[in-house]
Amino acid sequence: MWNSMRSGKFWAVAVVLSTTLVVAAQEARPRPGRARLRDQGGVPLKQAKPEVGDPLAGPGARPAAKIGPAPIHYTLKFHSFDGAPLSASYYPSRLGTTAPVLILVHEANRSRKDFEDPVLELKGKGLAEHLQDQGYALFSFDLRNRGQELRRSTAGNKNDDRAETLVDDLQAAYQFLLDRHNRGELNVGKLGVIGMGEGANLVAAWAHQPGAAVSTEGRPGDINDMILISPEPEGAGYLLEHVLAPLALRVPMLLLAGEKDKASSDAVEAARKSVERSRFNKIEIFPSSLHGFRLLRLEPKAATALVRHLDSTLKLRPAEWEPRYNQFPIAVTDVRTIQRRSPEPPQPEAPQDKAEEKAKPKAEEPEK
Repeated sequence: MWNSMRSGKFWAVAVVLSTTLVVAAQEARPRPGRARLRDQGGVPLKQAKPEVGDPLAGPGARPAAKIGPAPIHYTLKFHSFDGAPLSASYYPSRLGTTAPVLILVHEANRSRKDFEDPVLELKGKGLAEHLQDQGYALFSFDLRNRGQELRRSTAGNKNDDRAETLVDDLQAAYQFLLDRHNRGELNVGKLGVIGMGEGANLVAAWAHQPGAAVSTEGRPGDINDMILISPEPEGAGYLLEHVLAPLALRVPMLLLAGEKDKASSDAVEAARKSVERSRFNKIEIFPSSLHGFRLLRLEPKAATALVRHLDSTLKLRPAEWEPRYNQFPIAVTDVRTIQRRSPEPPQPEAPQDKAEEKAKPKAEEPEK
């Protein structure tokens, strides 16, 4: 009898153990349609300080701290984790280690040029140019198979622009900025992300991933502000309201949408309850049908709301600069330095012109 009882207990324990293992395996299995950051490999650097030459210090390039009255920016190609080169623009800040930094993500079928085009409220300046003047460092890039990258579309690679790949590209952009951080040009502890249209959904999907904008294991993520302009109800494998619910408690965010842009306004309203649980979060609905970059460029007060939010939550964020380990250095090629033209002051009259004026014979006055 004792043997049979022991035998029964043995089989009961075996059944419980096998059931536990099956459940654990199912939970570990990736959910369909969910974008995840993959282990990119690589060897951690022994020191945080860069020991190699600055990839942006090419012929004619100048340090960001000495850019003069007319700021500069760089155009370049940064190579994502799979080696794909992506066209990008980097705007350094004069504030150095105290500079807040932004990653700008355009909407589908557009390009990073949307952040360069003039905005009505910003007196003809583009958003990137205006924010650079306000002390922000910025990084924008063309998503795969979009913008300048459209001609590089690879029909044979169906996975080239999957959500997982696009999310990895955002992580690669962060790794690029980590190098600029270690060079003392900005502070990734004051990192924000702006996304428009489908790009807004991609931003939310990236921020939702474990390890997003994390320099080394054990550190908190560096995303400390999100601005989503005209997000879609669903994108990058997620329902917007489901993604924003956990993010709203730890990442300050601003959502902008046009009231008559039905899909976006409905998506924003569906997320309102969870978003507004934090006093740092805000939703702005404008009486407009404009969407994405058009809403930002043409809708009165849209750009003002964006800048005001950034200044209150990101620019003034108390975050001390400290060097970071850069585990995944990003290759950079095709760097060009672009100097912004400053308005030319009126030129004084040349001395020789005055002399010539005096030497001219005066016209004879008619006799009275």
